[in-house]
Amino acid sequence: MHVRENWPDLLLPILRKIFDKHQKKMRDFLPVLYNMETSKKAQEFTLGVGSLGLMDEWGNSGGQVAYETIYRGFKMEYTHKKYSKGIRIERELLDDDLYSEIKKRVKTLTQSVYYTRQYYAASVFNNAFNSSYTGPDEKPLCATDHPYSPSNSSTWENADSSLALNANNVEKVRNEMKRWKDDKGNLLAINPDTLIVPPNLRKAALVVADSEKEPSTSDNDVNIWKGSVDVIEYDFLTDANTWFMVDRERMKTYLTWFDRRKAQLEQDKDFDTEAAKYKVINRFSFGWDDPTFIYGCIQPS
Repeated sequence: MHVRENWPDLLLPILRKIFDKHQKKMRDFLPVLYNMETSKKAQEFTLGVGSLGLMDEWGNSGGQVAYETIYRGFKMEYTHKKYSKGIRIERELLDDDLYSEIKKRVKTLTQSVYYTRQYYAASVFNNAFNSSYTGPDEKPLCATDHPYSPSNSSTWENADSSLALNANNVEKVRNEMKRWKDDKGNLLAINPDTLIVPPNLRKAALVVADSEKEPSTSDNDVNIWKGSVDVIEYDFLTDANTWFMVDRERMKTYLTWFDRRKAQLEQDKDFDTEAAKYKVINRFSFGWDDPTFIYGCIQPS
């Protein structure tokens, strides 16, 4: 490459290709778990809506439409936060044809962006039982006392702090989820179809999900879970003893990630030091509107 005074601008398209290519090589869990949205505002808001009871028989409602009050649900606020990281590339690296060193620096920047997004995406699960990280109902994602609505203080639970990952307990959790109701007492018809586990519980999860015969018994019964539950081995779960069962469709509805400013390699030049500065800015927010997509368990250690 012929070096001119605008060498940082000439280098930018090449480095962007390296940045984008390296980013695509790493497994992105965000679109697997989250409803991915973009935003043009400083904040986003969602407001939950209560449910309606069953329809009334025409004769029982005086021969007219039976109207019912819909109560307000919980309000969720998404406030985008700004994150940044940058590197410097000295002109000498270009003059001396040290392209491999330049590529290494860009790749490390790519990795920083990747791990930042994965870290925060996983924080929802890593803090699922932590009372310092609450959702719109002011409870952790997985709790034993979720209120049904702002106007209905009765509670329901989606957490168990002492439950090993095995076929019997997966069945227990599934049955619990199947009993969940809305604020008017209607069954939610939850479909618990996915296990989310840390790497060390992968084997236990796959034994449940893929065994031909019923696991951990001497009987010749078929494994009722085979083909009916998926396993997501989540590399970024930090607690080796936590596991989750989710309704994947509901998760992709109520667990949301907003990208306000997408990560892109940008460039500027420092005249005095003859170094080109490359940065990535990312603005995003994330969280859940409704916790009725997940049941969290902690396996006894």
